[in-house]
Amino acid sequence: MLSKVLYKTVKVPGKPLLSAEGPGPVLEAGISHAGSTRRNRLEFLDFLRFIAAFSVLIQHACEKVFPAFAYFCTHYFQFGVFGVTLFFLCSGFVIPVSLEKSHSLKKFWINRVFRLYPLYLVSIASTLLLIRAGVYTRPMPGLSDILVNLTMLQKFLSHPSILHLYWTLCLEMMFYIMISGVFVLGLLKKTAGLALFSLAVTLLIGVVGTQVFHLFTSGWGTAYYFSTMFIGFLYYRYYKNQVSKSLFTGIVLSALAVLLLITYFNLFHKDQPEFLGTLSFLPVTLAILAAYGLFTFCFSRRERQYPSFLLVLGVISYSLYLVQGTVFAIVPAIGHPVISVIVWLSAITVISYGSYHLIEKPFISMGKKLQ
Repeated sequence: MLSKVLYKTVKVPGKPLLSAEGPGPVLEAGISHAGSTRRNRLEFLDFLRFIAAFSVLIQHACEKVFPAFAYFCTHYFQFGVFGVTLFFLCSGFVIPVSLEKSHSLKKFWINRVFRLYPLYLVSIASTLLLIRAGVYTRPMPGLSDILVNLTMLQKFLSHPSILHLYWTLCLEMMFYIMISGVFVLGLLKKTAGLALFSLAVTLLIGVVGTQVFHLFTSGWGTAYYFSTMFIGFLYYRYYKNQVSKSLFTGIVLSALAVLLLITYFNLFHKDQPEFLGTLSFLPVTLAILAAYGLFTFCFSRRERQYPSFLLVLGVISYSLYLVQGTVFAIVPAIGHPVISVIVWLSAITVISYGSYHLIEKPFISMGKKLQ
């Protein structure tokens, strides 16, 4: 009886059967395959979204109150980088498929806008109010910065994000644009080629560009994250038996080799501890390797079922990601560090559950009706 409760099928109204992308997106159609579980939902994706979201939350919460944790992240393992990499692998797995199945850029972009923007706009408005109230000790952004942030492409338009954590959404939005271009060119089926091309571009930027021509001081990490999303797409092709095992394995190993090359040349003996491990060789390298390893492990055991409450947390992961900024701003550290972390994570979870049902889900349904 207990196992039935713990492993009860999660069916969220308005939620597609296959879901697990980056911090925000959701696939439109279910997939019927031997590797899917309970009503054709690939549970390992929702489980990984839960792991990704809470890795980021734990990083941001614990680094504030535990000096030992901050030291560990700075020198050994960056949980935020780990979580973000997992998000991007999940995005790559499902986002291109939603476009491929709909065969319509119009439907694809209607879904993206109604999926991402409502909560994003609420987050921006909340942040601006907190800045105005003096809760955030930073200047109010100018009108041009606010307008550019509304495009969700501010990182690529040389404007600062109103809230730092929006940088991952910038990458997601650019990935959608890339995938749309690939779709228009009729190359969406060339997944192996896309993955190899993205890795080649990453090498050109992260090794040739930085070490030979000294053209780039940054950008190689962004290029690798884009490659990671295309590698996630390759996992989907392998899942559908559309690429051979040898080709799949070779490209994934190539991605890990590219990771080692770009982090070695750009970070080895060049650590910047003030960035808490996000610009340090060992923490970044180990975090990304661990994300690839966990994704591969869960993918290989994709028939496994997970406790329903973990899947629910995966479903609301976009809210978890965006709500954290507001909670960390308005809820101060309380007493013992452990109590502070528990309060922060509990508040983020409760508010995110509400924001999913009050904001995300209604607009997802509205987008489907509009399609």
